[in-house]
Amino acid sequence: MAAGCVSEKHVEDFLERMGTTYPEPRVLESARRKFWYREDLDRAMDLGVDAVPRLGKKFRAMMAEKTAARNAPHGAGVRRP
Repeated sequence: MAAGCVSEKHVEDFLERMGTTYPEPRVLESARRKFWYREDLDRAMDLGVDAVPRLGKKFRAMMAEKTAARNAPHGAGVRRP
């Protein structure tokens, strides 16, 4: 599930980047059961942090544009007879 939270297509890719791009898991129940905190994964992707403009800033800007387009009235500025 952690791989999906950071949009990795394959778990193996996520595990290869663990410890470098992505943080180590916070909870280790066994060799196969590892748990990450969502906040740690968001911080690794720079989501919710404005200090360094990286992926998170671009993602938030894109989502704001989509929300504005969705909330804009349809046909605004277009007069129909």
